[in-house]
Amino acid sequence: MKKGRLITIKAKHRALSFTEGLHKTFTIGEEDDLKSIREYTYGDDIRKISWIITAKERKPHVVEREELRSQNVIIVMLLDQDMLFKNKIEKVAEVYALIGFSVLYQKDKLNTYIITDKIEYYMKHKNSPVIVENSIDKIMKLKLKKTRLDLTKLPDTLLKHRRSYVILIGDFCYPVDLLHISRRHRIAIIKVRDREEENPDKYEKYQLKSFDGRKKIPYLRRDMISTYKKNLHRIDSDLRAFMFNKRIPHTTIYTDEDPFIKLKIMFS
Repeated sequence: MKKGRLITIKAKHRALSFTEGLHKTFTIGEEDDLKSIREYTYGDDIRKISWIITAKERKPHVVEREELRSQNVIIVMLLDQDMLFKNKIEKVAEVYALIGFSVLYQKDKLNTYIITDKIEYYMKHKNSPVIVENSIDKIMKLKLKKTRLDLTKLPDTLLKHRRSYVILIGDFCYPVDLLHISRRHRIAIIKVRDREEENPDKYEKYQLKSFDGRKKIPYLRRDMISTYKKNLHRIDSDLRAFMFNKRIPHTTIYTDEDPFIKLKIMFS
């Protein structure tokens, strides 16, 4: 829990410099930031005419203003016992905190899901940073040793929401079908991994077991490592092709990295 508090405090300060992501649209005559004043043209809404300026110039003028509109952001964390490897779960919490506080500071609407073998947690938007803090506490308290990720309910869950920006955070060491979700929502994908997951050669001849203790491998052989790396490469290649075709922003954050720069580049 102390680690969770440190992650929260650090992310709050850094998120303040996350200035990208404001969604501006030009409207006419709204009470927002002034953009420009121009002469009335055929087709403009006469209700948007500035009569004070029109009287001064003796020609009808309209006022263009910038209106700041918030968007709906849904952050989905895909977690199971594999997140207990090294400090992956802490890195997920840090990534979530940076994005979550940034979303709130930009006046967007934040919804949070934690998916394990079920819908573990859902936090609806509230205009308060407390929702991010509570979500981080929930992440750090999770009992993941006996959980295996189940994504069967994910599409139906997200399709209930109006069109949103869905940010998926997980290690993605498994095949995942996001086609239906991508048809409804904009998607971003953040992979959180430890480098040894992609290159476990150092564990050759070691005895391994799952975090729940149910599965044991007497010795990790070279051919087993080779097969694992090929399977992971195939999964990554399929996901990469999908993201390229759908123009989905994505990045991979490793446990030994500071995620701030990669996230800033990704969302800028």
